[in-house]
Amino acid sequence: MEILAQAPPRTDSAEFWLFLHILGGMATVGALTLGLASLAGAWRSGSAALTRLGFRALLWGAIPAYLVLRISAQVLLDEEGLEDADLAWVDIGFMVTEPGLLLLIAATVLGGLAARRGGEDGGPSVGARIATGLVALLLVAYLVAIWAMTTRPA
Repeated sequence: MEILAQAPPRTDSAEFWLFLHILGGMATVGALTLGLASLAGAWRSGSAALTRLGFRALLWGAIPAYLVLRISAQVLLDEEGLEDADLAWVDIGFMVTEPGLLLLIAATVLGGLAARRGGEDGGPSVGARIATGLVALLLVAYLVAIWAMTTRPA
């Protein structure tokens, strides 16, 4: 608690970027949750509509929210002077978000290909199943990052 009491107050600009960072994180996790629920539902029922919903949640929700999350995080680090700091919670954030973008793009492409096929054989494609696994992995990783951002381990 003493560390928090000694921290200098944030500027209004830093508060804005922190708000955007948190909003982007919440929207990313929300879109990933919707994508996972719909892709898992499509896996179970073979629904082409659920596959399309999962793809759209990733394309229109998770990717733009990720960009807000990541850009605002970098601006916030620059404004707070933490870009060179050796902080575990910042490192965890980078370890999750940087490879997470590649997994998010791969899941979106696979989900898009599965949505385009539309369940031709009555069941979900292998691509939709892989996308479901990637989204589940991303969601777990982002929940670990949320834990790190809120508890700030040493």
